Amino acid sequence: MYRFRGAEPSNVERFEAEFGGRSLALANNYRSGAPVVRAFQAFARGMSTGSRAPSDWLPERGELGSVSLTVAPSVAGEAAAIRDRVLELSRQGIALSDQVVLARSHLTLARVTSVLEQLGVPLLYLGDLFERDEIRDLLSLLSVDAERGGLGLLRVGQLPEYAAPEPDILKFIGWCTSNETEYIASLQRVAEVEGLSEAGREGLERLGCHLAGFTVGTSPWTMLTIWLFERSDYLRPFVEANDAKSRQKLIAVYQLLKVCGEFVAIGETNRRKFLDRVRRIEALNEDTAYRAVSSEATDLDAVRVMTIHGSKGLEFKAVHLPAIATRYMPSTPKGNRCPPPESLAHLGIESEDHEAEEECLFFVALSRARDHLSLSRAERYTTQTASPSRYLNTLSRFVPQQSSPDVSIETAHLEDRPPSPRKAYQERELAIFDRCALRYRYEIVHGLAGARDSTAYVRFHGCVHQTIDWLEQQCAAGTPADEAAALAHLAALWAETGPRHGFERYYRQSAEQMVRTMARVIAGETGEYDLAEWSVELDGKVITFTPDRVVIAPGGDVRIQRIRTGRKIKSEADSPIYALIRRSAAARYAGRRVSMETFYPATGECVPVGAPKNDAKALKSYTDAIRDIELGRFPPTTDTRYCPTCPCYFICGI
Repeated sequence: MYRFRGAEPSNVERFEAEFGGRSLALANNYRSGAPVVRAFQAFARGMSTGSRAPSDWLPERGELGSVSLTVAPSVAGEAAAIRDRVLELSRQGIALSDQVVLARSHLTLARVTSVLEQLGVPLLYLGDLFERDEIRDLLSLLSVDAERGGLGLLRVGQLPEYAAPEPDILKFIGWCTSNETEYIASLQRVAEVEGLSEAGREGLERLGCHLAGFTVGTSPWTMLTIWLFERSDYLRPFVEANDAKSRQKLIAVYQLLKVCGEFVAIGETNRRKFLDRVRRIEALNEDTAYRAVSSEATDLDAVRVMTIHGSKGLEFKAVHLPAIATRYMPSTPKGNRCPPPESLAHLGIESEDHEAEEECLFFVALSRARDHLSLSRAERYTTQTASPSRYLNTLSRFVPQQSSPDVSIETAHLEDRPPSPRKAYQERELAIFDRCALRYRYEIVHGLAGARDSTAYVRFHGCVHQTIDWLEQQCAAGTPADEAAALAHLAALWAETGPRHGFERYYRQSAEQMVRTMARVIAGETGEYDLAEWSVELDGKVITFTPDRVVIAPGGDVRIQRIRTGRKIKSEADSPIYALIRRSAAARYAGRRVSMETFYPATGECVPVGAPKNDAKALKSYTDAIRDIELGRFPPTTDTRYCPTCPCYFICGI
């Protein structure tokens, strides 16, 4: 089951031949009751690696315990069935701490445990620590003055203790931006901000008192400990409630404080660096170490939660095994993204190795149970129907199946606040809405400007695009620039706005290569450039945009280029902006021959954009977006790689 770490089963299989040993089969099972033994024994007989297992294990503990399979319509229904089973076993005398929820992956655990936590089941598991509501509250607090734009105030200011109305917070942020003042310091000047409601003014002044003395240089540890334990009442409701859900929140806060302490221990105090670290951990999916509860809380009587890999060598009186469905158990092979070197080629995971590893994992999961084994699956986990796992076929004789009804879990809904209808929308704005409607609400409707331009990658691309624009402007003015001038202009931009990063040298080399390529391309062109803003009217709304490059040849032919400074992707031509460009070009250059292409300055490759596949559908995506905007529909779009880079990441959900 550890093939993914380089473990090789053939090492054991060669033991007899290489060392003159012999294999012995263990015939007695001293851990589990007979029903559990029969279940994992039946599965073992069908395993590709199970041919050497004994035909019958003798359960020394006799006929005790149970095995069951529950099928529910949804994840919520499955979690509710697990809750009911946990409580039933608890009434039978099996402590919560003697029960465990196991799953193939942390993603599955997060889906199930998030519902279990809402249902009030005490869990020794935090899930994604940095995406918990109480942790996002604290990260938003740390972001004030540490990240550009003051976005964290929007979340912190609306905490029950301050209860400042959202319009007042936005007005205050706008006032700070106009006066170019720091946000924490400006909270001492709330009286100077005109137009605030009484509730907003009182709430912001109270927040100012609680944040007094904090500066940009205040460390995460200092800021959180003083605010939590000396000034605010943030923790009081959790302490007073003292229920399973509140205890879980307190454990999560403690876990975050430990992370802050570790950060200070390595000599770091910069809040911006701390928040950047959190974003990187989330983007790289390296938060596994923060999901489990700290050792200081392991004496709590709560259900244990872990992956099957983590349960190896352990045993529990009751095991709850959810998501026994296709694509979840066994998991789908993902291919070998990082093949081993030739000298270690035998460590490569082939398809049969993956299957063997998944079988071993399931066997380990089944055999962790001493008394009770409760399997479950949902008929739907996402938008797709989930069929039963093929592993259940061998267990059908030994595992009675029962159905569980669906349940409704209440979730917080953002209040719809439709913005005033507009006649014109920028394509760039609608692209943000397409990526995440909630981000559109924060950035476009509320006018919050985050720090999205501060990453090294974005700064690098920004310098390249600005240099390309400058090259075209110089050519259009009759003073074309050569490569040397282009590189000099890039150097000036780089000194002012370029990335300061460990890979700056690599970024700079890539940028210079792109600029050289574009300088040569532009130097060899004849004709003129269309640098104007274009517009398209769709269903009474106007969408404006400026094409990257429009070259009009002396003969009148028009060539439209979209510059992509990133890597080439197969789906580029499917982007709806090409439909928008085609519609506008047909009206703007009626009767002329118009061609469209995608240019990649990193490689010099020019890819023609062929005939439209479904422009009507692409254009409808813009009108649908405008309709939803004007109806106030701003649901969040979750993306594990994109979300951590979003400037609104810490305030998301309010």
